[in-house]
Amino acid sequence: MTLFEEIASQLLQKIESGQYTAGSELPNEGQLQRDYEVSRTTVRKAIDLLVGQNKVVRKKGVGLFVAPSLSTQNILEMTGVIKPSIYQNNKQIVKESYLRQAGIYYGKMLNMKPAELIYYISYLVMSPNQIVKEVLLLPLDNFPDFQLSSLKILSVLEIANSGKKHVNDLEQDLRLIRANSELAKQLQINMKEPVFKVSNHYFDENKAPIAIEYKFANNTRYVVDFA
Repeated sequence: MTLFEEIASQLLQKIESGQYTAGSELPNEGQLQRDYEVSRTTVRKAIDLLVGQNKVVRKKGVGLFVAPSLSTQNILEMTGVIKPSIYQNNKQIVKESYLRQAGIYYGKMLNMKPAELIYYISYLVMSPNQIVKEVLLLPLDNFPDFQLSSLKILSVLEIANSGKKHVNDLEQDLRLIRANSELAKQLQINMKEPVFKVSNHYFDENKAPIAIEYKFANNTRYVVDFA
């Protein structure tokens, strides 16, 4: 076994053992070079090997990430209300990210006590022709190791599947609403313009709620699929 293969094998063991979870950010090549006391070329060959095995994703200008555990086909089958072509090349801008109490409303939806904590993450996904606002609600108890950086590489479905529970079912709701001042500013549209609001509620095999996602998009050229 060559040196770069040995490094790749050690990194793979850390991935498979759960030390690096799906979507989590890996040390950059410079840090790996220092950690293993080898040349940058050796580290790059090791990473290239893992990328070729679909174990690691190299995102140019962003970093190295553990590859998602779900296939694109799974994602398309389970989240087909708004087709995700926007996510192929995009820029993400996080607007809000904090822990808050679930409260009565979200506590009921997520089967939690109102005082229990959830992650509230709001961000914009931007492409040359479209802006989509995403809101993600994750119970802290289900996602104790959640990393905000996972948004750079994982879909919401993959994030929902990365916690203690695994996604087995999805309930979707599609509504046409009018943009308020805040939403209009974020989507760069006029107030009261029609906006698609898509709600995705993720459940495990026992029908226990896992996470909630909201999407807001005003571009009606997206395909709406109720199948």
